[in-house]
Amino acid sequence: MSDALRARVHAMLEAHSTATLATAGEGGPWAASVFYASDEALQLYFVTDTATRHGRNLQEGGAVAAAINADVADWHDIRGLQLEGTASIVPAAGRPSALQAYLRKFAGVQRLLDAPRGDSERLIGQRLARIPLWRLAPQRIRVLDNREGFGWKEELVL
Repeated sequence: MSDALRARVHAMLEAHSTATLATAGEGGPWAASVFYASDEALQLYFVTDTATRHGRNLQEGGAVAAAINADVADWHDIRGLQLEGTASIVPAAGRPSALQAYLRKFAGVQRLLDAPRGDSERLIGQRLARIPLWRLAPQRIRVLDNREGFGWKEELVL
């Protein structure tokens, strides 16, 4: 595994905050955008209620794909990540460190938990304290970067 490619993936994960998850279940395929944080092992952490369609799909099998990219106006500038792997609810023992990674990236969420401003923020903070925290463990990550040439890609297998 290339250290340079791994560093490039890590930098891209840190630079972005939203992933589009693709799941499939009884109702067919589904895509949902989630805020995520990542760690040194290139795992993503996100919150999702198990009652959502993608949450139910993840519980059924855990297989997931994700895309992370910036919006651009020219196809020459397309760059991003495609991931495939499995997602599972972070067990209680691992929740503090996973939550810490999430709160480092989204400092505003910590404020909702500690000092909500009004009933609406208090309700959001209460839900966030109870909602499952998920870990996406990628098995393959594809880096796309059209600045390198049209259709340029390189894969990292974990």
